[in-house]
Amino acid sequence: MDVDADDYSCLLQSLKRRRALTSDELRVIAEHDMDDHQGMHCVEEDALDAELLQAQVQTEELEEDDEMDCDLEPRRASEGRPLGLDLGSVRRAVRLTTSVMLREIDFFMLFFTQAIVADICGFTNRQGWELVLNRASYAGVEGVWNEVTPDEFYRFMGLLIYMGFHVLPDMHRYWGTKSLQGSWERSFMSRDRFKALLAALHVVDPATEDNQDRLKKLRYLMDHLKQKCQELFQPNQNLAIDERMVKSKGRSGLKQFMKGKPTRWGFKLWVIATSDSGYTLDFNVYTGSRDGRVTDLATKVVEALIQPYKDQGYNLWMDNFYTSPALMVTLRQIGINACGTCRINRKKFPEEFKDVKTWERKTDRGDMRWCRVEDGILVIQWKDTRAVTCLSNFHNANDSTNVTRLVKKDATWSSLVVRQPAVISDYNKHMGGVDRSDQMISSYNVLQKTQKWWKTLFFHFIDIAVVNSFLLFQEWQHSQAGDKHRLADYSHITFRENLSRQLAGLDIHASSPSHSLKPVASSFHVTHTPELQKSANNCWLCYRKSRIQRKTKFACMAPECNGKRFCIVQSRNCFRAWHSAECDQFRAEA
Repeated sequence: MDVDADDYSCLLQSLKRRRALTSDELRVIAEHDMDDHQGMHCVEEDALDAELLQAQVQTEELEEDDEMDCDLEPRRASEGRPLGLDLGSVRRAVRLTTSVMLREIDFFMLFFTQAIVADICGFTNRQGWELVLNRASYAGVEGVWNEVTPDEFYRFMGLLIYMGFHVLPDMHRYWGTKSLQGSWERSFMSRDRFKALLAALHVVDPATEDNQDRLKKLRYLMDHLKQKCQELFQPNQNLAIDERMVKSKGRSGLKQFMKGKPTRWGFKLWVIATSDSGYTLDFNVYTGSRDGRVTDLATKVVEALIQPYKDQGYNLWMDNFYTSPALMVTLRQIGINACGTCRINRKKFPEEFKDVKTWERKTDRGDMRWCRVEDGILVIQWKDTRAVTCLSNFHNANDSTNVTRLVKKDATWSSLVVRQPAVISDYNKHMGGVDRSDQMISSYNVLQKTQKWWKTLFFHFIDIAVVNSFLLFQEWQHSQAGDKHRLADYSHITFRENLSRQLAGLDIHASSPSHSLKPVASSFHVTHTPELQKSANNCWLCYRKSRIQRKTKFACMAPECNGKRFCIVQSRNCFRAWHSAECDQFRAEA
């Protein structure tokens, strides 16, 4: 189908008016864009891709509307977009046209693209020039800020990932010259350069910061990462929503406290992830409320995260913080099958089921009771060791399975087969998606001590990108014929090692770098002579040894000593002691 520039403009105007486009029209826009918007800014390109995708979905819905029965199960996402890794998006992102073996860095750069890293480098350089005016130690050899390039920033992130699985007590030990201290860090960058980049790091343009936005320091990068997480992967049927804590004890109004959690202090994130692999699809940082107490917070959280997946036949699994009869009705109306544990003090919870403590004492393991409430929502209670309450808007109460429990009777353990409702069984199977993602992140997280609260979340964003790229890498490799046997033992730590190595440009068989040693004592003793000065200052060695202030006019002006004062008297000769093997340990610490 041939089209000129005027027809292309008309198609774009139709797109802006949200008119449904035909398949041929969509193909014309896609082909035209492949030629014309290669140099477009990453934000504009992502926005155009999102509009095209939305228009395509609307067109497919109109074409299939006559063939669907609205009273039956909602349309599955697989009919409009293949489940799992979006191979088309991956190939476009890495400029590939054939299915070839990709490296780990290619999948990481799907999230931290060259365009977004170039923008971050620009923001960091702007901050760096302001920084060296106040802290000359962050400047280069010539006293100016050495501008960071995208390649150097990728090495910076590679070093952070390396520090995540090679943990030392403090930062200085990574570049230490003593035995058992740092080794490969020098292959990434020097210690002073790493500290300078960490201090000047900026991920948003200060000129565009919204003072009303509590996440203004992260908004640009966070919106980009959230979009990429959804764009690159189409989840399977089961999704899970849960909260996540990012450890932090810094001073920030966003910091939360959660009693009984492994991480009690930190930033709270609302996360939706796939139940099978733990892929993070979307997340929101909880910023609190400036207008007092927020009513029905859990419902607002769920509705915001599940919005892109409504009317597509997804199953959503939640814990008792979110689940309520009213939320179940709302999710059913937007085409979401939902299930979760529930607290008995929720509004519209049946009164006859609130005597759970009494019912628990009177029943045996495996007993259950159930009822239907508003709009056919199933409320079911099942006795295991304790009573468990669940709500579901799509389960059948009579479906069940058998589970084995160990019971102790007369000091003897025996197996007992009990009946378990399918609601409980399915919940146990599919609820752990966010927990699985948290486990992979916490194993080798890149968190570093920092005085800036937003940098803690920046480090966490790197972890999200690493874990998601690891899952996409596995998905890609398993989709290629003949590669499944190679990935049987491919672990998360192996992925991080390879990714860190590739970001630094290191060969897999490279030898360990060696650090330069200080001059040995034999060459140090020869060229140093004492010189008499006009004024007297404290002897450097006397104060170093015993914290005693002894004035002396003798100094060593050699470059290694840099004018240090030493006593030369009948009772002691600090100059000779300093330039002998006796004080090698003091010179090593100087």
